[in-house]
Amino acid sequence: MRILKTLTIIFLYELSKYITEQVIIRLQASDVCDYPKDYEVSK
Repeated sequence: MRILKTLTIIFLYELSKYITEQVIIRLQASDVCDYPKDYEVSK
């Protein structure tokens, strides 16, 4: 029973690490790129 509890804790830890990583990646992907004001960007 103790092994099951330990494995559950490890699983939840790894899952939370993965979810946090994915959230950070998604937030960084939506950033708008800054560009110099004297440089014209075609859209």
